[in-house]
Amino acid sequence: MGDIARATGLSPMTVSRVLSNNGAVSESKRERVLAAAKRLDYHVDIIARQLRAQHTFQLGVVAPFQGLVGTFYFGRILQGIQQVLTGTDYHIALFDSLSEDFDDVGKCVSLCHERRVGGLIVVAPELSARFPRTFASLKMPLIVVGSSPSQKAISYVDVDNYGGACAMTQHLIQLGHTKIGFIGGRSDLQDASQRESGFRETMGQHQLPVVDEWVVQGEYEARKAFQLAMSLLAKNRRPTAIFAANDQMAYGVIDAARILGLKVPEDLSVGGFDDLEGSAEFLPALTTVAQPMPDLGRVAARYLLDVLNLAEPPGILRKRLPARLVSRSSTAPPNREHLSLVADSKQLKISRSN
Repeated sequence: MGDIARATGLSPMTVSRVLSNNGAVSESKRERVLAAAKRLDYHVDIIARQLRAQHTFQLGVVAPFQGLVGTFYFGRILQGIQQVLTGTDYHIALFDSLSEDFDDVGKCVSLCHERRVGGLIVVAPELSARFPRTFASLKMPLIVVGSSPSQKAISYVDVDNYGGACAMTQHLIQLGHTKIGFIGGRSDLQDASQRESGFRETMGQHQLPVVDEWVVQGEYEARKAFQLAMSLLAKNRRPTAIFAANDQMAYGVIDAARILGLKVPEDLSVGGFDDLEGSAEFLPALTTVAQPMPDLGRVAARYLLDVLNLAEPPGILRKRLPARLVSRSSTAPPNREHLSLVADSKQLKISRSN
């Protein structure tokens, strides 16, 4: 800024007003300063600016690098956060919640202070995670995304996983399915239990039995779901529809059905949850429940900016965004002709054995 002042013959105060866009300056002086700044390749020193203002411009995004960072889900949430931060002074600092620093509360707090983080967005923490509660008690601005902590002092924005699972189960029942299996997610994630609850309660509302051997845990992994589906679908007694608690597992179920000679949806309807980027192009196109992933990031980022910048910051935010059923070609009414053939075949075996 001193170089620009000398080059233009103006005072450092005038240069500062132009570059910070704060204060009255004549248009001719403004043009002289901006021209000199461009010629001298001037850039704002963000760190120096933070130190002078005694204010931080970093938002920490905390997530497990293994298993979440790099996924379509996390990428879309991050996209929503970045959309809100674009045009502001704020930037993202990524933290691995599975790292050594996050195993120790003191180290975790020190790390955030060293990185000059003003607030935290915690994405999909495990049920056993301690650090969200710790930060809430330390009064650090924080919001959890993709989970609904029971502690009233912690803000969160989540998806209505329960309602979305109810919608998918209801869809399969309305198609005429009464024999429905369920492949659940990881037991350490809250959304998995919410989706299974939605499935079980909707089945109960229609007085349909939940067959224990048709409810299995797939860990949100396609390979695991494939293995489970191979075992489940090879049995004589099998469901006519399977609701997988995420799209990756639904892909695994469909692959298993193909290997076993079952057609989807003629012999087996399959539904998922998430609406991943490739689900519409999958063969067959996957019926699923769409999550508003970018909206999760946008809501979280706007909330933190309001907490950090408003004279009267908002209180605790506890919000669930609706999920939306997307009906495609992987689900259809059960094949009554196929079911009757199976029943006739079993009856014939019984007669021969007698």
